[in-house]
Amino acid sequence: METTETNRDRVRRLLFEPLGFRHPKKVAEAAGVAMLNAVADELSYMSDDNLAVLARMMRVHGEGSSRDFWPARAAFISFAHLCQPLPLEADTKLLSWFASREGDQMVQDGTLVETWRYFEVKRVPPATPQARSLVLDRARDAARRIAIVHERRDCGLGVDPAEAEFVRRYEADQARMMTLLRDVRAAKAEAVQG
Repeated sequence: METTETNRDRVRRLLFEPLGFRHPKKVAEAAGVAMLNAVADELSYMSDDNLAVLARMMRVHGEGSSRDFWPARAAFISFAHLCQPLPLEADTKLLSWFASREGDQMVQDGTLVETWRYFEVKRVPPATPQARSLVLDRARDAARRIAIVHERRDCGLGVDPAEAEFVRRYEADQARMMTLLRDVRAAKAEAVQG
């Protein structure tokens, strides 16, 4: 009987088995296995090739005096992000924040795209006053640029190709963000009802 390999098993085969580290004696076997299972689940989005790259990177990051103990979860996640960042669309915690009341506020303020782009760089919501100000300034600049392009088109005037491309990309991102927001909210509502 043929069994299907789970994503956790795939990460174990491509990442953990080649490394062959061990847990320190002070770490209970169950706790060590649980930590590796959590890491495997978190890294299951990675491609086979990138898991192999990550294994080569992690080989020199063992802990302890002999460098043969499993690295911390944070080390795995950090190096994994260098190889293949977690797609934001798969980051459930970030999506939950995105689909909260904050999402309504972003739509109302016109900062939806800039907030998403902030996520892409920082991997956290713009929670500080400085971050919120930066996002708002960028949104205002984008709105101004978009308005100019639309006005020029409405008047039958030529539009700079770079500005036209900026508007095309921005409006495509905005449509994608609205769809994502709607889908995440629908999934949340379904989970509550289910």
